[in-house]
Amino acid sequence: MLGVFGVWGVVSLVRLSRLVEPPEPPPAQELGPLLDFARATIPANAGYLFVLPGEFGSDTGTAPRLRYELYPRAYDDVRASQDEASIRQQMRSGGLRFVVVADASQYPPTSWLRQPRDWLRRIDFDANRYVLEVVA
Repeated sequence: MLGVFGVWGVVSLVRLSRLVEPPEPPPAQELGPLLDFARATIPANAGYLFVLPGEFGSDTGTAPRLRYELYPRAYDDVRASQDEASIRQQMRSGGLRFVVVADASQYPPTSWLRQPRDWLRRIDFDANRYVLEVVA
């Protein structure tokens, strides 16, 4: 019986020690500086789109972090493999006026996210991170 209480005591101490461990950092730490810029650029009552750069299962945590940090703004996401026309239609039907580009290098150089479009205005945070605003 004393052994059971001893094991219980050790397990309890181990579990209590977890309370003083530093918390896990949020996903997509590299977004930090961009988040303030996006909050200032995208009005709280506007919606935005995030284009997931990879295939399903290759996500880095960027999309959930954006959704959490930019709340209450309406949010939607699509895969980069989806064509520009269908994305544009989805944005129109969803009332989304902005696209957050967290790292342009994750998209091919020919992607509509990296090339000038007459229906989008680019608002730069830096050369590789920016917000696109629908203007037409």
